[in-house]
Amino acid sequence: MEKCAINGFYTPAQRARFYAAVSRRESVRTFISAPDGEQLSALQYASARLCLPGTRIEIRECDEKKLYGSMPFVETIMGTSCYAAFIVDMNVPHALEHMGISGEAFMLEAVNMGLGTCWVAGTYHRSAVDAELNENEKIVAITPLGVPADMGNKERKRRNLRDICFTAPDQWPLWAYNAAECVRIAPSGINLQPWQLNYAGRTLQLLKRSFVGSRLDMGIAILHMSLGVQEKEHVVYWGEGREVATLLAEDRI
Repeated sequence: MEKCAINGFYTPAQRARFYAAVSRRESVRTFISAPDGEQLSALQYASARLCLPGTRIEIRECDEKKLYGSMPFVETIMGTSCYAAFIVDMNVPHALEHMGISGEAFMLEAVNMGLGTCWVAGTYHRSAVDAELNENEKIVAITPLGVPADMGNKERKRRNLRDICFTAPDQWPLWAYNAAECVRIAPSGINLQPWQLNYAGRTLQLLKRSFVGSRLDMGIAILHMSLGVQEKEHVVYWGEGREVATLLAEDRI
């Protein structure tokens, strides 16, 4: 089995920060202001350290009225001129999943800085993104970056944990239960939660549910699954077909 590039990529300190932000992360679309100078420097530093192979993150300024589109029943993004573009090299294997991992890690770092973010893959005008692309590169999503106008009062609409697990998760070891719960609260395109989880032995499987969900979504779920086991030793392998990835817990004797 092929190992995922996430293994050993983030330090224990980074993983602890990401995990601490998981329960506080929410999609923010209305902002008070853009990041200040100190926050912007910290974001630039984070963007340079968090990217897996085939991915990069560029932080830019924009005219928000020109960048963001609108959709019926979806709140328009407003209040900040700062955004990040998520760029992948389409020739690198697993680059889209890598961006799901790297982009979500970047957003969790932003949460720890007191900033708001929101995965935006469809409702923005690509012609307004001024990031320069190299050969084979593609912008796959963006996120606004700024001080949230209101955070912590939104109710997350998520499936029950049992609904995304093949067997009763309360019968699983605590590490597997926590990993599944961490996936359950992960963001996904139009909140489809396009994943299922299955536990057997020391193995937790992440599977794609039917034909819904993007490879970005799956990368986000991989990061959350890995963070959810916290300090337990584990290795993440790529799967095949509906099996997106497998997390193997390592029991040290």
